[in-house]
Amino acid sequence: MVSIETLVQHLVSGLTVGSIYAATALGLTLVYGLLKVLHIAHAGVYVIGGYAAYLAYISTGSILLAIAAAAIVPAIAGIILAKILYMPMLEKPRHIPLMLSIAAFLLIEELIANIFGHHPKGFHIEGIPTEPIDIGGITLRPSSLIVVPVTILATLALWLAYSKTKMGIASQALVQDMEVAQALGVNMPYIVYVNFAIGSILAGIAGLLYAVHYGSISPYMGDIVAYKALVVIVLGGFGSIVGALVGGLVLGVAEEVLTSYLGYILPREAYAFIVLILLLIIRPQGLFGRAE
Repeated sequence: MVSIETLVQHLVSGLTVGSIYAATALGLTLVYGLLKVLHIAHAGVYVIGGYAAYLAYISTGSILLAIAAAAIVPAIAGIILAKILYMPMLEKPRHIPLMLSIAAFLLIEELIANIFGHHPKGFHIEGIPTEPIDIGGITLRPSSLIVVPVTILATLALWLAYSKTKMGIASQALVQDMEVAQALGVNMPYIVYVNFAIGSILAGIAGLLYAVHYGSISPYMGDIVAYKALVVIVLGGFGSIVGALVGGLVLGVAEEVLTSYLGYILPREAYAFIVLILLLIIRPQGLFGRAE
C-alpha cells in the first residue's frame, strides 16, 4: 500500500518540476499560436535567462536585479531571433525556420559553454533557505513555495493580457487569420515582436526558477526543455495558454509518479512520451485544443 504522505510528496515534487516546464512552454505557445513555427531556440533563450540572472546576482547581490536581467536580456534575444530567423521566413515552408531554430539553439548553447565553461555553476540566492521543510511528514523544498505560485501567477497574467488588452485581441486576430487581421489594420510585425518579447521573458524567468530550485545553472540545461516544452504544448493543446500550464503540471506529476513507482526500467525522459502517446490516443487535439 502506498501511504498518503508518499503520494503527496510525489505530487509536490511533480508540481514543482512541472511548473518549470509550464513556464517555459507558455512562451513557446505564444510563438506557435502566431507563426505556426516550433521555436526550438526558445530553449536557448531559457538558458540565456538563467545566465543573465546569475551574472546580475553575483555582480550586485540583488535578487531584484537578477529578476530584471532574467526578463530584459531574454526579451532582447527573443526579438533578435524573431527579426533574423522568423520574419524573413514567413513565406517559406515551415521546416526551414524549424531547422534554423534548431541551429540557433545549438549555437546559443555552445556560445554560453565557451564563454562561461562547460560545467554547471552553483547559484544560491541569499535569503532563500536550502534546507528542506518537513510539513506533516512531507518534505518540501522552500523553492517549491516560489516556483509553483510564480508560474500560476504568470499564467493568469498572460491569460488576462490576451483576453482583455488590445494587444491580446490583435494577437488573437492574427492567430485566426493573419491576412484579414492585417487588412483591418493590425500591425503584424509589432505584434509578433511583442509576443516574442513576452514569450522570451517567460523563458528567462523559467531559467531563473530552474536555478532557484536546483541551485545551479548549466549551458546545457536547455537540452531537456527543448523537447519537454514541445510535449507540454501538445498535451495542453497547441496555442492554449491554460493548456500550457495544465500540460506542464500533468507532465511533471506523471514523470515523478511513474519514475517513483516503476523505477528506472525506462529513462525518466521516456515517461514524458508515454504520457504524450496515451493522451493523443484518447484526445488527439490535446487537453484544451480544438478539434480540426
